[in-house]
Amino acid sequence: MIPVLYGDGAWKAIDAVTGSRRAADPTVAAKVSGIIEMVRREGDSALRALAVKFNEPEPERILLSQEEVAAACNRVPDEAKRVIGRAEKNIRAFADAAMESVKPFELEREGFSVGMDFRPVASAGCYVPGGRYPLPSSALMTAVTASAAGVAEIAIASPRIRDEVVFAGTLAGVTRFYPVGGAQAIAALAFGTDSVWPVDMVVGPGNAFVTEAKRQLLGVVGIDMLAGPSEVVIIADGGADPRLMALEILAQAEHDPDSRAWFLTSSSKLAGEANEEVSLIAKGEGVPSFVGEHLKDHRILVFDGVEECVDAANDLSPEHLVLAVENPEALKGDLKNYGALFMSYRSTVAFGDYLSGPNHTLPTGTTARFSEGLNPRTFMRAQSWFVPRGDISALSGDTALFASMEGLSFHRMAAEARGARPKS
Repeated sequence: MIPVLYGDGAWKAIDAVTGSRRAADPTVAAKVSGIIEMVRREGDSALRALAVKFNEPEPERILLSQEEVAAACNRVPDEAKRVIGRAEKNIRAFADAAMESVKPFELEREGFSVGMDFRPVASAGCYVPGGRYPLPSSALMTAVTASAAGVAEIAIASPRIRDEVVFAGTLAGVTRFYPVGGAQAIAALAFGTDSVWPVDMVVGPGNAFVTEAKRQLLGVVGIDMLAGPSEVVIIADGGADPRLMALEILAQAEHDPDSRAWFLTSSSKLAGEANEEVSLIAKGEGVPSFVGEHLKDHRILVFDGVEECVDAANDLSPEHLVLAVENPEALKGDLKNYGALFMSYRSTVAFGDYLSGPNHTLPTGTTARFSEGLNPRTFMRAQSWFVPRGDISALSGDTALFASMEGLSFHRMAAEARGARPKS
């Protein structure tokens, strides 16, 4: 059974989450620092040695050949190809629509024009975890989004790289596949090796070592975010189906021991019924034992009204937010902080994880307060520009005055000299 907390106890549980901010684990940071330096110095040989050290298959080749890529794609069953292809179309359509909002502009002022252009990075490396589950969905979410942004060179790095991941990557436009993982893969993508081309940006989820490598290498490469364990907040009123709510909680528990689900409701009856369903389903035939074990840190919180649930959700600022209420549109405007929102009794995060189109690479650990999920803008650089169009004497004079105010004589002189030149 999941702990159920009421009133003050529920708010204390919220405070315990929001009062802690993730910082680098010093032990992990030290190990990752050593891995990064080893890869920087030794390149391919370090990738092979580290794979053996961390009980991963030692890659025969660090860059898959075209023949290996084609063979992997051929091994994928037709039904899997169909559903991966459908997901790719939906994700690309959403990313293409998001690109519609990224528009250059020009602003005319007295004697000059300014504007902004948007250009993608030239290359990106997409990290696809290779742990308990194969994740072709992560290959699609990262690589398709980079492709929609116009990134020319896209690579995937993934330990124990699965055929489905390779097939998903080919649909997305990936040009290079590396069967390497962990912090060493991030370091290789950042610095380059004999086999790995260095990239401008690294994106995608990973474990604590992958995340720490991204933290330490930020500045050598760009990154999308420092994502932590997966999380969901579910707001439900008395009309929600307790079995569906239980399945949503269990789907979150399926990720890993550090994943979290917070079930917020104003209905004590629903809280109890959903908890009973969780226990019943978790003990069912064929359910892995680890799912039940992962539930110990999940919480069911009962508040005095749905409005309090909304306030609590805003404090938690979750990666995923499920709004299982009768009229979700009425509450949508009050919800401020989340990575992705799923509305109505029939919504589930699983739709967003795979096929609906919006990205599943999202901010975690309350960072949705200030950050957003992966989208084409992640790969874009906003570049401003200036050009004189006519008489710039006013601009020159005011700039000289401002420079004098700050005591920067050559700034003043540079501005004055431009103002004295003929129009061009």
